[in-house]
Amino acid sequence: MQNQVEEIVLLPTTRGKHNRNENQIFLNRQKTYDDDASDVQHQHILKRLIKPTNRTSLYKHLLLWVILFGCLFLLAAPLALYASYALPSIKSRTIPLHEFSEERARDFYPNLTQYGPRVSNTYADYRTRAFLISQINRIRSMAKKSIQFEINLQNFTTDNIEQLQNIAVRISDSNSLKNTPCLMLVAHYDSVEFSPGGSDDGSGVTILLELLSNLVNDPSITFSQVNLIVLFTGAEEMNLNGAEAFIINHPWKDDIRRFINIDSSGGNEKAILYRVKPSQLVREYSRVPRPHANVIGDEILELTGSDTDYSVFTSKGSLLGYDFAFYLDGYNYHTLIDKPSIVENGALQHLGENTLVLSRNILLGNINLQQPETIFDDDDVIYYDVLGRHLITYTKSTSVIIQSILIGFVILIGILVIIIDHIWYRRNFSIDNFSYSVYSYFKYPLLIRILSIIMFFICYLLSILAGIGLAVFIAFIISLIRPLSWYGNSTIAIFLFGLPCLIGIILCEALWGYLHRLLLSKYPKKNPMEIQTINYINRVCFNFERHWSLLLVFVLFMSISIFISYRSLYFILLWSIFICPIYLIIILFESYIRWMKIKFFILFNEQGWYWLFAPYIVSLIPLIHTLEMTSRLLRLAIPIMGRMFHPISIPQDILICSLIVLPAIIFFLVFIPNIQRVMNYSRTLILLTISFLIVFIIACTRQPFTSTHPKIIQVRHISQSMYKLNNPNRFPQIIPVSSQTASISIESFDQLVLSSTLDQIAKKTGYILYNRACSTQTKCSFDDTFNRTLAVSYVELTSMDNFNNYRFTFHHASSYQITITSSPTVAKYIVHNSSMKPRNETIVDIQSISSSSSFNFELQIDRCDLNDSPFLLSLTEKLPHIVMWGSGYCRTIRDILVLSINR
Repeated sequence: MQNQVEEIVLLPTTRGKHNRNENQIFLNRQKTYDDDASDVQHQHILKRLIKPTNRTSLYKHLLLWVILFGCLFLLAAPLALYASYALPSIKSRTIPLHEFSEERARDFYPNLTQYGPRVSNTYADYRTRAFLISQINRIRSMAKKSIQFEINLQNFTTDNIEQLQNIAVRISDSNSLKNTPCLMLVAHYDSVEFSPGGSDDGSGVTILLELLSNLVNDPSITFSQVNLIVLFTGAEEMNLNGAEAFIINHPWKDDIRRFINIDSSGGNEKAILYRVKPSQLVREYSRVPRPHANVIGDEILELTGSDTDYSVFTSKGSLLGYDFAFYLDGYNYHTLIDKPSIVENGALQHLGENTLVLSRNILLGNINLQQPETIFDDDDVIYYDVLGRHLITYTKSTSVIIQSILIGFVILIGILVIIIDHIWYRRNFSIDNFSYSVYSYFKYPLLIRILSIIMFFICYLLSILAGIGLAVFIAFIISLIRPLSWYGNSTIAIFLFGLPCLIGIILCEALWGYLHRLLLSKYPKKNPMEIQTINYINRVCFNFERHWSLLLVFVLFMSISIFISYRSLYFILLWSIFICPIYLIIILFESYIRWMKIKFFILFNEQGWYWLFAPYIVSLIPLIHTLEMTSRLLRLAIPIMGRMFHPISIPQDILICSLIVLPAIIFFLVFIPNIQRVMNYSRTLILLTISFLIVFIIACTRQPFTSTHPKIIQVRHISQSMYKLNNPNRFPQIIPVSSQTASISIESFDQLVLSSTLDQIAKKTGYILYNRACSTQTKCSFDDTFNRTLAVSYVELTSMDNFNNYRFTFHHASSYQITITSSPTVAKYIVHNSSMKPRNETIVDIQSISSSSSFNFELQIDRCDLNDSPFLLSLTEKLPHIVMWGSGYCRTIRDILVLSINR
């Protein structure tokens, strides 16, 4: 054993007898009392573990252990994600009616989606209403106990669209008082054009129908203390108009004490509790079997501007409630591929069971239904789930207290250790009792230690900035040459931006190592030290300074977290509460052993081994949560990056890079102290650079858009027909067509150049895009040469009175959405059959109120059927990796008729 130690700590000698003697004294002292955690001891530990026979073998075995240890962390990611995203088994439709069954819930899908997209004020919209009412009546007929069902159909009008409807049902006990508190379950039944709405919000509708059946058949629920309201809102996709109509005009709104809203922007895996108001209500949700929630969701929705009926109920109605949504992999959101099959098996079961437990607790009176004014600060609770099994909740004040205590302990213990250390070495320093080389080589050792702490601290910060800077620079370059190269694959994004971040950190650490050696060479006691001696001291000494400086970085992060007071910064406390105590414990343990001169503790005679393992083992816990949250954020954000509705100043690559780098940088911090001691910079940088180049090539050559994560475009297929009535003196007469034009405009919302997409469309569909013109690189138009059947067949002047009152009959394709406009200063009109829906002819009386010799009258017909546009139909069939974005209105296929009357 003694020979092995001599082999490791042996330093090259200088010329001259004095230097050789000084080095020999140092070696003897090092053998006598070796208390310092060092690279030399780390290598000695590894030699004992793997017993290499030479230096080359040492490096090979060291690399092997690094790889094995790295695999431990890499294994944590898939295991954590598997545990977090695991879905429960689907329960059969044969289970008792008071238990949630996904099979029964999915039985509603065929009738819900068979009529096509459920755009408000369309055939599918009306048929869906009838289906929902029939299912409510069916559930009422199956109830095995005496309860009251009250169905209320609330009609409302918005944006000049009439006959919109909310469907509400209230379940109560026959003895319930009029103002009995209520729990309300909410989902919207409309969808956007072209979309079957399987996930958005077919998932919410099917869950609510099954929950209604579960609750009315539960023998333990009497609805005497709390009534149940189930609300299916219409026109949610039209600016949340259904929810607004309910909260403004419905008589039941004042009785609601809790509501649960279910919506969707994805369909894969678990639904999450996006928002809760006030935040204290999340403790009620913690009682469910598989909680899935995170406080970050609320801030993300505010940042992206996304909204649901929840916002109307909480802001305009001041109601207390929950907002649940399917959120992962939302590539199908508002598109043709949002089919029931997109909802993963077990997803409905997970959300249904959680919502059922929460609803049952409220209806049974297990939860105190307080009034809004009795609940304290609604932005106080921090909450997040751990692997989808347990919900952690605590207040912001608790977070501040814990972080303040950690900050105080780090600063206090660090100052005490360095002061006591200095006093101890000054009193115990002798030729026979030597262990700390700083006090042997330097004239002002305390000053050197303080300067080292400052420089280590600055180096850590610069390493962070260097890592972030290099990753952002790579993201900027990629945004220029291959934007959205990671689309559809979050793993590529992690390596594409994570590797440059690590490379930047190591580059900064290599520079710091050089500067630190330069500083040490300036302050020896006697003669300047040799390079080998400086390298040895730089790697062997300053362990306390390294580790305390790292803790000071965490102190800085915690101080920022307290000052900014964002609840989403909870992960800083999560890391600090594991890393800071283990570092403080080891620092105190080393100091205690040194001060007490404990030599008989055999397990620690090769001190420093725990620095290689203890912090990394402890960091597995916050690492697992960080990996899980990073995965969630990427799977939420990446689909959004492909459908950015408005141009943003920051490229999407940089936004995704930030989501990856910011949490990763904390994990990299834990490795820096050992990087400074044992890292072979050149070989590691070469390995990381080669790995990055491979990922970069893959990212730049892959096809990011496929049928499962398609490119999103918005299409407008518009025709305009001009009719001129030059001789209004005779009637009836068919008014001739003066001119007809048709155009198609395509817009991309991902800030990608659209020209290549148009080339693909022309090649795959076989259509020639005549007169193609682009106002911007993401917005182009061309003539419609495909002879689409126009909506208006002919216009007839059917009667006339005193050359001032005209009656026109417009014969057109059947449609629910027909809009008529005219300049109010020129003419006023009356539509005789406006209540008929749908209709294929429109009869209008026009009365001129101006002396003008001519005036115009416009009729607009909107349709949602893809069969009405050969181009859109061909695009859908031939290019599955390109899908159209839908809105809550029928607006993609539009026919405009302009009637010009010259008197």
